[in-house]
Amino acid sequence: MRQLPPQKNLLLSQWSLSGSFTYMQTMKQGQRFPALYERDYRLFFVGQTISLIGTWMQQTALGWLVYSITKSSFYLGVLGMALSLPVLFFSLFGGVFADRFNKRNILITTQAP
Repeated sequence: MRQLPPQKNLLLSQWSLSGSFTYMQTMKQGQRFPALYERDYRLFFVGQTISLIGTWMQQTALGWLVYSITKSSFYLGVLGMALSLPVLFFSLFGGVFADRFNKRNILITTQAP
């Protein structure tokens, strides 16, 4: 954490045990969405928003394509199931994996090029 000098607009006026202010202590009273004041988080938030919108567009286009080709709501449901099953399957095993192994090593392994 970055070191901040004492200020009057702090919610708490005590230093934490590490000698620095905690996040909640540096937040101004009445400040909304304080995470958006950090540049890195704003970039992450905008990137995630664009990615999510792209995913929605792709799923909508796939559904539209399947329905326009087959004219069957059954195949539209099969598509929805096919898009949802990997998320369900991998999230169950991923949770068990995350509970059993060191999280730092998991992040290093999965994020390595």
